[in-house]
Amino acid sequence: MPEGTVAFDVNAPVEKVWFFLSDMRQVGRCVPGVESIEVLDATHARWTLTVKIGPLSQTMKVLTETLEQVPLRRGRFRAEAENLDMMGTIDLAPAGNGTKIIYTMAVNAKGPLARIMDNFMRTKLKSQTEEFAANVKRALDG
Repeated sequence: MPEGTVAFDVNAPVEKVWFFLSDMRQVGRCVPGVESIEVLDATHARWTLTVKIGPLSQTMKVLTETLEQVPLRRGRFRAEAENLDMMGTIDLAPAGNGTKIIYTMAVNAKGPLARIMDNFMRTKLKSQTEEFAANVKRALDG
């Protein structure tokens, strides 16, 4: 299962970071390829996102579920699309005048193209997690 992890600091107190990352609409604006987010209830949302695979792109519907929230410290979620299952965590810790964020995303492809998708995700996941981190940093440092 391909996995990507990125650790970064933001110049915002942990309370502000937690509030931002706990809001599915706010955090969704930082996820690469997200076109829309429909919040279904307190722990579920349906996301529409476009993933580029070389010259091709695929739009998919992803159902997300918040599995765990430890306020000001940790969040854990899962997401499911037609051909992908994803698990992610976000860990927070105060760091000087700001907050250290550690974001991890694991993706498991399923279906007839699973092996090809897993190989692709191994290379793509690093850039996706880094882009997410840059977007969060830009939103919170500004």
